Amino acid sequence: MTSELPVLAGIDGSRDGLIALTWAASYAVLHDAPLHAVYILDDDQQSPPGAPIEGPDDGTEVLDDALRELERIGFRSASLEVRHGHPAQVLLELAERSIALVVGRRGMGGFAELVLGSTSQVCTALSTDVPLIVVPDTWDPAAPARGRIVVGIDGSVEGQDAVRYAFELAAATHAGIVGVHAVELRENYPDPRVWLDPDRQPWIDQSDELLAQTLDGWTAKYPEVAVRRHGVTDHPVLVLARESAAADLVVVGGVGQTAFSELRLGSVARGLLYHSQCPVAVIHHREP
Repeated sequence: MTSELPVLAGIDGSRDGLIALTWAASYAVLHDAPLHAVYILDDDQQSPPGAPIEGPDDGTEVLDDALRELERIGFRSASLEVRHGHPAQVLLELAERSIALVVGRRGMGGFAELVLGSTSQVCTALSTDVPLIVVPDTWDPAAPARGRIVVGIDGSVEGQDAVRYAFELAAATHAGIVGVHAVELRENYPDPRVWLDPDRQPWIDQSDELLAQTLDGWTAKYPEVAVRRHGVTDHPVLVLARESAAADLVVVGGVGQTAFSELRLGSVARGLLYHSQCPVAVIHHREP
């Protein structure tokens, strides 16, 4: 899986940024690709009232911290730079010449605002054509891999890109796949008391069929990847967040036909990225 294009990591001087940088380095090793870390100075950002006046931030301290972290983990194929401009615009421009964009998750500010901020920022950040991976501070670089990748499935054609990514990564890392389809009964089914057969659960049949239709072709292409199907009645955010506790990565599509499609609007993305206990990869469908 050799690539001349780099893995792009956004760093911002936070602990989360360094954790994301470590994840990006391991991803670069997996793809035999270089790593490019960038710190973006937003010239339009104003200091809060009453903040102490400090010298200009030239990014030196942030790059030094990143370099020390890379040296600590023994990664040497990296380039680091400081850019000026709007963070979202700069990252999207650089992502066009990268194989993945990796950022850390923070509660306030930083690059996480690109996916956890306003609706416009969410739409912009998730429109990148390369995988966008958000790494939470709960990810432990020293912990052994769990060998488990969770992928959210909604049955859409666009969502196949996320499934493809999950299988390709699972095959490369010798991990298993858990395909998850979540159904909210209040939106799709009548009150169970009106069913002729109260013991029958039609949503489970439908979910199993959808999962089979989506996954069977990929299991045939990747027979070495163990696959488990998980159809459940609950909100997608809750299901995926629970599954993340025992996963190396949760993969979701950026465009879809069910609740997963709200990733573009930010509500599901916000919930999942805030509550996931492992990194989350958002894969957008590339239009022809």
